[in-house]
Parts: sequence; structure tokens; C-alpha cells
Amino acid sequence: MKGKTWARCLALLIPLGLMLLYLCKDIILGWMQLLPPCYLYSHFGLYCPACGNTRSVAALLEGDLSLAIQFNIVPIILLLIALTAYAELVAYSFGKKLRLLPRQLGFYILLIAIVLVYLIMRNFIPALAP
Repeated sequence: MKGKTWARCLALLIPLGLMLLYLCKDIILGWMQLLPPCYLYSHFGLYCPACGNTRSVAALLEGDLSLAIQFNIVPIILLLIALTAYAELVAYSFGKKLRLLPRQLGFYILLIAIVLVYLIMRNFIPALAP
């Protein structure tokens, strides 16, 4: 029973934290402007795996999902995994066993391989560039 109490507290704190993040989005977006440009892109003209992440998160904070996907898909994938894990946590806190996330290692290896191919190919296919 103690584990479910912690799960309930966490299930309540996560939305509160997200609301605080949304309320402070202007401050966060201002801080993002202070980040330096990508070293790899500035010097070699190649997109690193993190190129577009900051702009993608900024677009998510503004509520523009299509623009966030265009900049970099990695934050979207991580957000989907986090939302799915959160749904499992809420179900667990109410005593339900809900398995939405795959538990097979092969799924995550395949997901990582697909993301790596995407991150490499966006250097060669202009439509994928951030």
C-alpha cells in the first residue's frame, strides 16, 4: 500500500510541475535564446543529434506540435514515452495493472536504430533538416 501512496503523490505532482513549467514558459524561452549555436553545425555544416532540440522544446511550449516535429523528433518521442509511463503510473496508483509501454528490449533497440538513421539522414535529405 505504501508504494501506491507514493505513486499517487507523484501522479499529482507531475501535472503541477507541468503547469508551473507552462506558467514560466516565457522565462524559459528567454533563457533558451542565451544558448550558444551548435558547434558542429557552425564549423562543419553538419547537424548533430541535438540540433533542433531547443527549438523543438520551445515549439512544444508554444503548443506547435508540427513545428516541434520539424525541428527534431527526439523530444516528441521522449514526450510520448513519458506520457505513456505517466498513464501507467496513474493506473498503478489506483490499483490497476496497465501495460502500455513495451517491455521487450528489442523494441527499444529498434526505436533507437530508427532514430539514429533519422538523425544521420537529415544531414543528406533537406526535408528532414531542422
